[in-house]
Amino acid sequence: MAPEYALWGYLSDKADVYSFGVVALELLSGKNNIKYRPNENFVCLLDWALVLQQKGNLMELVDRKLGSEFNKEEAMRMIKVALLCANPSPALRPTMSAVVSMLEGQTLVHEVKINPSIYGDEMRFRDFTEDPDTTTEESTQSLLYSSDTKWTASTSSSA
Repeated sequence: MAPEYALWGYLSDKADVYSFGVVALELLSGKNNIKYRPNENFVCLLDWALVLQQKGNLMELVDRKLGSEFNKEEAMRMIKVALLCANPSPALRPTMSAVVSMLEGQTLVHEVKINPSIYGDEMRFRDFTEDPDTTTEESTQSLLYSSDTKWTASTSSSA
C-alpha cells in the first residue's frame, strides 16, 4: 500500500507504481514484503532492500533458489526500477510507461537513494492508537504539500 494512502488516506496517481515496485521486489527475492523480517531491525522486505541499497549489496535480494541461473544485469535493473517505484514520495516515482522503458533497457535507470529513515520512527513504528495531537500540523502539512502531485480524497474513512 502506498505510504500516502496508508498514512493519510490519500491516493495519488502513482499509488499503483508503488505497488508494482513492491511486487517486483517480492518476485526477485521470492519473499513476501509483509512477512519477511530477516531480523528485528527490519520491518519488511522493502525496508531490508533500502538498507542493502545503502550498503551496496542489492544482489543479496535475489532469490537464492536461482543459484547463478539468472542474468545479473537484468536482475540489478529490476531491483533499481523496483526501488524507484517504491519511493515514498509520489512525485519521485516514475510513470508506468517509463518503468516499461527502463525494464526493456531502452531508458537508463536513474538510481535514487532512498534514506530508510524517511519512514522514520514517528511514521514507521507509530502506534495508531497514540494521541494524534503528538504530530504537529506544520510537519504534516509539509509532508502533504511538498510536491505538485495532485491528491485525491479516499473513499474510505479512518476510524
